Amino acid sequence: MNIKNNGVLLTMLSSITFGFAFTLGPMTYSLGSNPVTLTFLRNFLSLPFLLVILFFFKINLKVTKKQLMHLVILGFIGNSITTLLLNIAFSVVDVGIVTPIHFTYPIFVTVGCVLFFKEKFNKQKIIALIISMLGIACFFYSALAKDQVSSEKTILGLFLAILSGVFYAFYIIYMDKSGLKNEDPFKITFYVALASSIGMFLYGNFTNKLTLSTLTNKAWMISFIFAFLCTVVALSLLQLGIKSVGPSTAAVISTFEPITSVIFGALLLGEHITFIKIIACIFIFIGVLILSLSKNKEKKSISSLSKNTI
Repeated sequence: MNIKNNGVLLTMLSSITFGFAFTLGPMTYSLGSNPVTLTFLRNFLSLPFLLVILFFFKINLKVTKKQLMHLVILGFIGNSITTLLLNIAFSVVDVGIVTPIHFTYPIFVTVGCVLFFKEKFNKQKIIALIISMLGIACFFYSALAKDQVSSEKTILGLFLAILSGVFYAFYIIYMDKSGLKNEDPFKITFYVALASSIGMFLYGNFTNKLTLSTLTNKAWMISFIFAFLCTVVALSLLQLGIKSVGPSTAAVISTFEPITSVIFGALLLGEHITFIKIIACIFIFIGVLILSLSKNKEKKSISSLSKNTI
């Protein structure tokens, strides 16, 4: 097996791990936890793992004041709000519905870049947007058809899932435009997790929603595994995958994550895999795939033009 095939396999394993980890979080809600507590623990419990990785690879933790400001914004707004919205959505709507909707974030990244940074909106991007929106519409139909009684609560959960994609798009765009993308990913993740931990601790105490004292031993164990899988296993595999196949290919392969969340949601949480869910996943997968391939084509064209100019 060559290096590229290894990269594909590592990225797929990362997606499967993320998809599995997302189904663990909601399992803690009946064990004394809640979305705020889970968001705090997801970040706080990951810090020791990240420190071990940083020291093992001898990564310099030094940052400038400007970088620190950017990292605080990423942690408070990009990471904390994204994760909190996701966890709240998980409490009212199936994981197998929320995760695929969240994974429309590449579309919001594209829209954000077009609106605020004057990037071009070509045919492929428009088609990708339409197809992905059809996928979201299918998930709305599936969720509302299942839960006729508390439809208002379900609609709220679905919109929170979409909003989580919007905030994650902000995270990605801000990472790119602030220049932090050039720093080591584990170093960035550590500072973002640290800022998120502080932000969620303050918010949780202010709202009295940080319920650490009521968590059962099982809830602590699941939260610990959740943080470990997301931070050490999935993130490390993803970084290795990106090094082997590049970010564009890794982004396409990562669209397997919502599909795995649908499968694990059914296996671990008893969620139903319906025909409309399958169709919705296919729509979103195709939409993100078209968008990723379109961006990859643009990069190749720019690279070719640069070579010809030189």
